Amino acid sequence: MKPWLNIIVLIVLAGGLRADETFARTVQPFLNTYCVSCHGPDKQKGKIRVDQLKSTPRNREEAELWARMLEAMAFGEMPSDSAEKFPTKAKARAVQDWIGGMLAKAGRAVEDKRDKEGYGNLVPHELLFSPAEKRRTVDAAARLWRISPKALANLLRGARMVSNPFAFEKPHGNFRDFKGKYAFNSLMAEQVTELALGQSLQEARNARKKIVEERKKGVPIDEANTAAVRQRYQTVLRREPADAELASLMALVKKVDAELGLPRGLQAAFAAIILQPETLFRFEAVASEPETNGLVPLSRTEAAAALAYALTDLPPDTRMQAAFRDEQQSIRAIMATEAKRLLDDEKRPDARRRLLQFFQEYFDYEKAPDVFKDSTPGHKHWAPALVYDLDQLVLHTLRQDRQVFRTLLTTREYFIYVNSHRDHGNPLVYNLPPDWKPVVNPVQFPKDQRMGVLTHPAWLVAHSGNFDNDPIRRGHWIRYKLLGGTVPDIPINVDAKLPDEPTMTLRERMHVTREESCYKCHSKMNPLGLPFEQYDHYGRLRFTELDKPVDTTSKLVNTGIPSLDGPLKTPFQLIERLAATEHCEQVFVRYVFRYFTGRNETLGDAKTLQDAHAAYQQSEGSMKALVISLLTSDSFLYRAQPPK
Repeated sequence: MKPWLNIIVLIVLAGGLRADETFARTVQPFLNTYCVSCHGPDKQKGKIRVDQLKSTPRNREEAELWARMLEAMAFGEMPSDSAEKFPTKAKARAVQDWIGGMLAKAGRAVEDKRDKEGYGNLVPHELLFSPAEKRRTVDAAARLWRISPKALANLLRGARMVSNPFAFEKPHGNFRDFKGKYAFNSLMAEQVTELALGQSLQEARNARKKIVEERKKGVPIDEANTAAVRQRYQTVLRREPADAELASLMALVKKVDAELGLPRGLQAAFAAIILQPETLFRFEAVASEPETNGLVPLSRTEAAAALAYALTDLPPDTRMQAAFRDEQQSIRAIMATEAKRLLDDEKRPDARRRLLQFFQEYFDYEKAPDVFKDSTPGHKHWAPALVYDLDQLVLHTLRQDRQVFRTLLTTREYFIYVNSHRDHGNPLVYNLPPDWKPVVNPVQFPKDQRMGVLTHPAWLVAHSGNFDNDPIRRGHWIRYKLLGGTVPDIPINVDAKLPDEPTMTLRERMHVTREESCYKCHSKMNPLGLPFEQYDHYGRLRFTELDKPVDTTSKLVNTGIPSLDGPLKTPFQLIERLAATEHCEQVFVRYVFRYFTGRNETLGDAKTLQDAHAAYQQSEGSMKALVISLLTSDSFLYRAQPPK
């Protein structure tokens, strides 16, 4: 059972939920009409029976069944394709809302579920972008975030860091700075303490030199030590210490100096500053009072930190701190001004690198070097170079900052660098002659060879296997990242392997996925991935496989987007349809939202998403305008009032 299902089950059983009239009026008739024929007294498909369910689970098994039913409906698995009758979306959604409410009454199980990465697409797209939903208010609660591995490295810059204890996990396919992505355990606490002590010793020695100079001028030792501690507070926490904090640290300095000698007291005090919770964690809406709309705003200090860490891995700089102290300006106005400043900064391109990082994680092409490939002449060190090439394409598109999403999907201009040994083999991957000479300008490819990121060798390699292409994986990416759809996890009893048939093409070996038990899910992925058989698992254009003509045809049906459905002959037809669809552009906005807010969207974010999409369209597809709209939204600046 998935972890969130366990949470729901335990909460339901502990809550003693009461019967709901809606069950008898809406839910039970729905079950009788659409479910009982396959899961009733005469037939129990999958050993599931629903006709005996009551409005309140009578045991753990029933609670688990309700939770599984909710997931199956959300993923579109229920009712099944073979059902005799199908409910309207409104009826199905009403039942889902009831089940979710029933399971959540005793706690926050639904919110626990929606905080899991990958569940954002379960929120109905048509509701998020419906004008009727703009009246909703933000319903996301305040969060506690641990800082990212890179932020810790910046914090302890200069410390001897053999390994970053926050960087043990390097996930692929998900945004790394997602809410709850980084945990904190006792081992990390020990390592961070060692790092803090090591870094603080050097800082204490530097401070001690300055204190010696001050002492020569007649400054008392306590005053000089106090000034050093104040300065350290400003450097690390970007604020002045409170009187009680300062008194506590000065007592620590005296005690440790007396026991261990100079400058161990300052070392202990500096380390204590680094190890404070507000240094290693990000707090939200701690002291603010709810406004008339019931929402709790971030304080100016919290808003500054939220903005700084959204666009960089650094705490607020001096200029940003000063801006947020200006009580004459609203926080929203300061957010817009400071976000634009960071995004436009040529000398310190931290924010631009953050935009690049979004696209690296969104397209998930950075993992290309991790996909093992068999040794092929002329392709040594090729994968890192391919990632570098695609980085340059993304950065070039961001500099233009016009129709960013569409350009990245449809451009025929690629950057190809062959400037060092690590780039060896790149021309061959792009089907260029071995003696091809690099040029400064982007390379223009013919319309029947390359188009945008999805035919770039870096993306193709990243979404392939070690020895084969992977249309299923590529189709899965398109289903999630461009269509905003979902695909259930592979059942635990399924051996998800294609047969090893040396005389069959990959498409032919995929016949096993068309079995009834498999194709309900594979029908959502295979047709989207098969056109990319135009390329091999190195990302090279090809026309044959096993001496047979490569088959790139496909047919899309029931995607929910009429302009996408229909037969396909090439990957370029598919890409052009996707790039021209407003639905895909809106899904892209949803992923940008998740990346910069660090959580999944909810219906309470409908206004934020619609405003962000409007800002993107009105600015002719500017990524900067889209991000600034999100960073100045209620979803970014407010939190739902916590229950009493």
